[in-house]
Amino acid sequence: MKLSTHCDCYSDNSYFLLDKNNQIIFFRIHSTEKIGYFLRKNPSIGDSIVEIISQKYEKTFLKLVADCFSGDSFSIEKRLKIKDCDDVLLQIVLTPVFSGNGQSMVSCTLIDNNRKSNQMKLLDEYSRLTSHDLRAPITNILSLSTLINFPDLESSDTSRVREILKDINYQAEKLDDIIKMLNRLVNQGHDTVGFTTETTKIDSKHIVLVDDDSLTNKLHYMILTKHNKNRKVVQFDEPAQALKYLETNVPDLILLDLNMPEIDGWMFLEFLEKRGSVVDVVIISSTIDPADLNKASLYPSVKDFLMKPLTYDKIKHLIDD
Repeated sequence: MKLSTHCDCYSDNSYFLLDKNNQIIFFRIHSTEKIGYFLRKNPSIGDSIVEIISQKYEKTFLKLVADCFSGDSFSIEKRLKIKDCDDVLLQIVLTPVFSGNGQSMVSCTLIDNNRKSNQMKLLDEYSRLTSHDLRAPITNILSLSTLINFPDLESSDTSRVREILKDINYQAEKLDDIIKMLNRLVNQGHDTVGFTTETTKIDSKHIVLVDDDSLTNKLHYMILTKHNKNRKVVQFDEPAQALKYLETNVPDLILLDLNMPEIDGWMFLEFLEKRGSVVDVVIISSTIDPADLNKASLYPSVKDFLMKPLTYDKIKHLIDD
């Protein structure tokens, strides 16, 4: 789930539209689970709001509605006591509405502020993680990377370079853990479809790499050929060229990135399906969005979904031969 979903605090509220006789001319009740303690019964078009509002709040409410017809607006909060449950903090927003034909109305919106408060807490936590926890390893990595340019660091000083790279790797792992934590934070409550590890090996003597990042392709090429120098691995940093290659060549396996310009991984898969391609595909992506994993599972050709960085251990169940 995206963060914008959590920020939408007002998409599931209840509201009424009242005429000058305090009659309901339109309404929408999202749920009576909590506002049912503010209302005495379920509303109907034509009902007087006096018949709907709990007697405890009736007098104050009618006074505010009357003031609204004079042009005022109000936003008040009421804490509703609910037996055996936490209190409900209900925000009531009353606003005058004027139609084009001169008719005046009052809109009444009921907002569950408990939900709003929870979402604000989520945003606060997200902000804290990005501004403090996330920034720390990033600045450390930037600082460590500049050490390689120090004049007193000789090109032959491999031990010091290894130490720097080891520190960079440690900070990168911390950074990756924080990003995963942020992803879990904004996608809490959403299940992810998992890919079942294939028990049969693919005869992967011919593999096509499709990733717009040429460095990523080079790294993946090194991993794939390290244990089998005779394996044919063809690299493409432009998906269009890869599709053209596949018109006359049938590889055993395609390693496909998702986030690419012009033709992304999803479009690439669509092109393959339209051609009736039977080539197995493994998604190799930096995304950790559950929606992407679920979407990938809908494509029969996609045999696995692996997170970058790619390692031999991650891919060996598909390419060992």
